[in-house]
Amino acid sequence: MSPFRLLFIAFFLASIPLAAQQISGIFRPTEAKMEYIEKVDWNSFTQQHREFQQKGYRLTSVQSTGIGKDRRYWGILTESTLADTLALLNSWPEMVKAKRAMAARGWLLTTVQAYALGETDARYIAVWHRNPDDLPHKIWKLDTPESLDKKTEEMAQQQFYIQGIETFTTPSGVATYLAIYHYDPLPVRNYVATSTSQADFNTNYNLRIRSKVRVTDLEFFQAKEARYWLAVYQPGTYDDRVILNLPQADFYGKWDELEQANFQLINWEIRD
Repeated sequence: MSPFRLLFIAFFLASIPLAAQQISGIFRPTEAKMEYIEKVDWNSFTQQHREFQQKGYRLTSVQSTGIGKDRRYWGILTESTLADTLALLNSWPEMVKAKRAMAARGWLLTTVQAYALGETDARYIAVWHRNPDDLPHKIWKLDTPESLDKKTEEMAQQQFYIQGIETFTTPSGVATYLAIYHYDPLPVRNYVATSTSQADFNTNYNLRIRSKVRVTDLEFFQAKEARYWLAVYQPGTYDDRVILNLPQADFYGKWDELEQANFQLINWEIRD
């Protein structure tokens, strides 16, 4: 475990009454070098991101927690030869405009994070990687799990396969679903599974593991009408471990155990 993470845990244990995050994570054996940015403000996040870029790392996951001046940002970075770029957009029209402009310049949208500012306004954090193969891609803004399932099926028929989901809710509990789809000439599809309880999620996960698919992205959230567990699955037979909804200190303990067993944290979901 890194000295920074030990310091983070010590700080966390000293401030338990103030902390309420629940963390889930996907762990996988990998030879890639990984780095992490943990619970910092936006200026610190962008500064650390630039420093890691200079060392040959790219962002593969962004998370955001808290509200107002207390909002904090988390990131996972992987050693890579692909350049990346990061942007904070103040509205959905800005997000769409940026996606189109970046695609025209040869960048592939790979990660999006969003949070509501009220019932109608939201901010969007987007990450692009260089797109040397000029891979077509889409992002859709949807309003129900059913519309997400329908769009994922429609996109798969055109050989656009879901890569990741981001969800955010307004103060009243209205949920928005952001789904990124990448075109793949090989018709091997990814898909979304939606559950309304952790027990149902666990059952689905175990069934899919035996069916040679693996989870690559997670979203857990409380909407107005229900609590949801969403997962993106893709074909795969590699080993993995999924840790669900643990308090920070417990999650960091599991993280340390899995690192010692040669598993790396490759994706996470952090909720207040």
